[in-house]
Amino acid sequence: MNTRIWARTESGNLWHAFTEDGEGPALCHSRIWARMFARMNDDFRTREGAESPLTTRCERCVAKFEALLAEATVEHTPAPAEAAEKAVDGPTFTEQAGVRYAVIGKGKRVHYSPSNDDGLCGRAITAYLDVEDAVALFDKGYELCAPCHRAAEQRAEARRLAAASPLAAAAAEVAETVETADAEAEATARNLSPKMRAILPAVAAAGSWRTTAGLAELPKGVTDPSLQALIRRGLVEEFETGETATDFQGQPYKVKHHRISPKGQAALRVLDAEREAALDRLAAEVTQLHTEADTLLADTRETAAEADQLANEVDAWGAEVDAITEQRVVEGVIVEHAGTAKGSTPSNASHPDVAAARVALDQLKAADITDHHDVTEPTDAERSVRGYLIDPRTQGRIAVYWLEGGRIIRRDDPWHGPALDILADRLRSRGWAVERMLRSSQCVFAHRPDEDAAPAQAQPAALAELPTADTLCLHGQRPRPDVSGDPITWCARKQPNQSAGVFNDEGCVLAVDCCVEAANDCAQYNVEAEAPAGDPKFSWALMCTEHDEQTADTCEECNAIPAEDRCKECAGKGCHWCHWTGEQQPEQAEADNEKGAAEAELLDTVDAVEKAERVDGTWRGGWIASAPADGALFDLGPDEQGALFT
Repeated sequence: MNTRIWARTESGNLWHAFTEDGEGPALCHSRIWARMFARMNDDFRTREGAESPLTTRCERCVAKFEALLAEATVEHTPAPAEAAEKAVDGPTFTEQAGVRYAVIGKGKRVHYSPSNDDGLCGRAITAYLDVEDAVALFDKGYELCAPCHRAAEQRAEARRLAAASPLAAAAAEVAETVETADAEAEATARNLSPKMRAILPAVAAAGSWRTTAGLAELPKGVTDPSLQALIRRGLVEEFETGETATDFQGQPYKVKHHRISPKGQAALRVLDAEREAALDRLAAEVTQLHTEADTLLADTRETAAEADQLANEVDAWGAEVDAITEQRVVEGVIVEHAGTAKGSTPSNASHPDVAAARVALDQLKAADITDHHDVTEPTDAERSVRGYLIDPRTQGRIAVYWLEGGRIIRRDDPWHGPALDILADRLRSRGWAVERMLRSSQCVFAHRPDEDAAPAQAQPAALAELPTADTLCLHGQRPRPDVSGDPITWCARKQPNQSAGVFNDEGCVLAVDCCVEAANDCAQYNVEAEAPAGDPKFSWALMCTEHDEQTADTCEECNAIPAEDRCKECAGKGCHWCHWTGEQQPEQAEADNEKGAAEAELLDTVDAVEKAERVDGTWRGGWIASAPADGALFDLGPDEQGALFT
């Protein structure tokens, strides 16, 4: 084992130590090999031949070689296999147990095998070993398989007892035979294909069958190729009973019979055992599944009971809440259960001005409105809404709109515009002070009458009576002390679809719904820009409802309309409330009142004249004499004249 030969390499004259065959690497390094000439011509030297004044040996190879020699001189302890072979005077341990040395795969253990291609530990062996090979492996550090060693000791003890008693020997021989047969049967059963596993029970159930004229009378489900495969594996055997028959040429022959062989019966027992084990495992799994299902069902029932109890508690709490909840009823307002209100939004349903306006507008169609209804761009579900909508402002002032298809309409609408005139007439007749409307008005502005004042004396609220900067706007916003203008007044006068914006030299920088909010932001922007009070960089104003990012009073597109086409009543001079100036001149208001009184007196005169005409029997609006000319009227009797007007 420690014998070495010496040779040089291809790279120099240094001599290295190699194994006896010269094929392995050098003793000093695994990457150093003998030169090709030495390996082909067996040009190697011994240790003595390499020790000469003309040669130089590798110092590492010399050191390792001397260490191997020192280790070889130490007293050798026999290996387990060698000790077992020499410990008994007579048969060796392997002979007593009836086993051989073997290895399995690339493992580092030596196993015992009873020569059936399986180790005593139950694993399939790779190769058998003789005693010398086993000793060499033990020298390399291999260990003996502990399960195999215990099984070998039991076998050796059984054989020893069998040798002492003939009966025990017979029993041991039978046990060994059965063990060998069982091992062979298990190996055979493992190698069977699914097809053979399926037909082997049918072959065993058929017992035996005969073959006549060269054709086998096969059992049901067994084909000839399958039968030949079973015969080749020794699972089916042929036998003769002495029965003879005659072929088609009249020649006699012996009838052959087939049946399952003992090897096939053993394999069938193994298959039956495997099938029973599989059924037992399946039954155990089914039992476990039933147990889990019962547990899950019990948990489900418990959860359902808890859910029912929780539902009962919720119902009881709901009944208590309904019993203690105060149902508030607002006079003149009908609030729907689905978050809607008639004539106003649900958030404004309880407003006193809305309630008073609903009383004044009784018997008129009220719109079903939600808080999220967009009167300018309604959704498909909101297009069926129709009726009036009351929007409360401040100081008893309201705005009443008319909705068609969920959208507010203008007064100049040819189909639905007169609805605004009807609303204004109804409010005026109930004592409300109605502001004058324009052709493009979208709502009716009216002021709630005082309870002590007569309806005829109700007038629109003057500008001075509107809230000052010390109060809140209708959005609940309070203006800053440094704001410009009167945002609360403009916040109360703006239309619902109108926004307030903050402007600079570049245009609109902010658009909000509240004038007070726009004024506060404008003041904050001027403070941040450090603009002087007399020359601010930012200003706020109401935005045009028709054109984006344009102020209402300086809209470039609206002012492009000629003056004669602007306002038919004031031509944009501000003689009354209009969208061009947003103001009413006090000196002109008195003239408007006098003009209105004169128009009312003229209407009374015309009404008196028409009544006189009806009394005289005339039927046209012109001045007609009481004695009609011939052909001027219908040919009626003297008593029937004027029947059309009764």
